Amino acid sequence: MNGPARFARAALGIAFVAGYEIGAHYAVSTPGLQIVGLALALAPLMALTLGAALQPRRRAWMLPLWLAACAALWVLRAPLARHFEWGLYLEHVSFNLALAAVFGRTLRAAHEPLCSRFATMVHGPLTPVVAVYTRRITLAWTLFFITMAGVSTLLFALTSIVVWSTFANYLMLPLVVLMFAAEYGCRRAALPGERSGILDGVRAYRRSMRDHAVEAR
Repeated sequence: MNGPARFARAALGIAFVAGYEIGAHYAVSTPGLQIVGLALALAPLMALTLGAALQPRRRAWMLPLWLAACAALWVLRAPLARHFEWGLYLEHVSFNLALAAVFGRTLRAAHEPLCSRFATMVHGPLTPVVAVYTRRITLAWTLFFITMAGVSTLLFALTSIVVWSTFANYLMLPLVVLMFAAEYGCRRAALPGERSGILDGVRAYRRSMRDHAVEAR
């Protein structure tokens, strides 16, 4: 994929996420849009499960179950719509806890921390100092996503739904960007000779995935 195509794809993805978050916040803060809010709460889960259901090995049994679930949700749409904000909350918390698990499970003994893996893709074998640093950064990202899930839960339980939605839909991404910036500052201080950034890790990861795909053919 060439440069303009990659840029267009990334821009489309960002626009989609931004549109979804704006729509979710609008549904939460505007009376009478419960059905819209329910649709937004269910859309990511239904899209993911549809993708799984369309896999050739699962299609025969999983696609009928997916269609049955759609029918059940349609029948129950009225009572579910009255509490659609719970769907948005569970989606937000589940997403953060899933990311925490992705990072955290690599911190177990005899496992390579996720940030160490990305750094190895960029630089090759790591020095002991860099290995210790990337392990700590993996822990930091794990704690960050756990904290986001905790803050989301506290705001949902103790404040208005509009306040919670403002955090979940408008502040989450800026906080992630701030976390990247803080990590970059820490890396400059801890590893003065290190100049690679997150994009280098992303490119290395994509190259690794392409190489694995070619080998699997």
